[in-house]
Amino acid sequence: MRVALLKPPIGGILGLEMLTFVEPLGLIAVAACLEADGHDCRVIDLRIDGLEAGLADLVRFSPDLVGIQCNFTTERNRSVRLAEAVRRELPTAFVVVGGHDASRDPGWFLHPAIDAVAIGDGEAVLPALVETLARGRDPATAPGLALARDGRQLTTGPPPWRADLDSLPLPARHLIARYAPSYYINFRKPLALLETARGCPFKCNFCSVWKFHESTFRQKSPARVVAELAAIEAPNVFVTDDIFWMDVRRGEEMARQIRAAGIRKYFTVQTRTDIVCKFPHLIEAWKGCGELAIFLGVEAVTDEGLEGGQQGEHRRHESPGDRPAQGDGGRLHAELHRRPGLGPRGFRAPPELDRGDRGVQQRLLGAHPAARNRPLGERAGEADDRRLGALRHRARGAPDPAAARGVLRRVRAALAARAGGSLPGAGQGADLLPAGSRARHRAGGLGAVRKGMNIASVFSRPETFLAAHAAD
Repeated sequence: MRVALLKPPIGGILGLEMLTFVEPLGLIAVAACLEADGHDCRVIDLRIDGLEAGLADLVRFSPDLVGIQCNFTTERNRSVRLAEAVRRELPTAFVVVGGHDASRDPGWFLHPAIDAVAIGDGEAVLPALVETLARGRDPATAPGLALARDGRQLTTGPPPWRADLDSLPLPARHLIARYAPSYYINFRKPLALLETARGCPFKCNFCSVWKFHESTFRQKSPARVVAELAAIEAPNVFVTDDIFWMDVRRGEEMARQIRAAGIRKYFTVQTRTDIVCKFPHLIEAWKGCGELAIFLGVEAVTDEGLEGGQQGEHRRHESPGDRPAQGDGGRLHAELHRRPGLGPRGFRAPPELDRGDRGVQQRLLGAHPAARNRPLGERAGEADDRRLGALRHRARGAPDPAAARGVLRRVRAALAARAGGSLPGAGQGADLLPAGSRARHRAGGLGAVRKGMNIASVFSRPETFLAAHAAD
């Protein structure tokens, strides 16, 4: 069969696409499995081609099945609009939507233009579905689907579980070779994604990863990781693992095998502060693999906040001696995530956001933990609110709808009040110039620098966020 896998076009500023624009790793991983079964695949990235050109390419390919990736809640509406366009152009094609967000809430995608939602790992669901259709059988016999039938969804049971990720074929990067120069993170370009593990053993109540993976944690062997790295041409690699170095000995062995293979990349990884503090030698080991940037998630700044946000995890009190040492040439970047569930002793809302109404801050920060940490959209009256629904994937802890709307109003008022003076972020141009000058020589050129410099002014306009909520 001919199978086309689509990445929806950009649908507004809401999201991370101005800072991170990455390859559709899930699509090329699924395509690799389908090609191994003898099917003809094409991956079309509509963020780059544009809707009109991408649909024209799709029609020329004339696929039997079209898969649409919806990883984030902010992609929902554009995914449905894309499905409608596909149905108009290819009325007989089987249209399936998959990805993290679609798997977490398949009922939202009950739509006349969508035949099914793939739930779980695409490498397990899509090959069985395509094989079923190729043999002319009822797709209801293929596992892992929420199948549209008579205005309702029929679930077809869980797909086969694949514990051994090493048995998967290498991602079909040849299908996105024409797009590869366009992917980046910040000023690092071109960029490729690398998965060494899936899932997370922790159950933080502001996260949806453990729910998607059902609290499992699966790893690829160091040898498999090296094989994937050897197939990546890009000098910059973002490791998609939600917690890198979860298995310390495996992290050491990966570094050893990467060095032995003579592979050097600029790696960007995500991990926990306690792992870095307890095992600083990991950073030293990975310095021999190239350069290293680390995103550290700081979920809370007090023990109370940490207790309220994380489940099944013990607190760890760190002393100055636990701090990781940074040798010459080492790089360590930290990213702080603010979570609304923090108490008044944690972060406080900026005064201009709650001027005249201290109650808003108390509703956001002082709610009972069991209520405030419930994900957006799961409380009564929230399910049909599209603006709240667009924020659900953030899962940061839930203010009530009235408080959420109040915050949006106050953000708009605060930014409007600053319009005559210094807008938030607009006065930071001087700080960006040195980094921009370096990045121009190392990464995407002057055009990339200009794009990065434009971020502050774009994000300073309230209509940037409000329009995106209304449109998406």
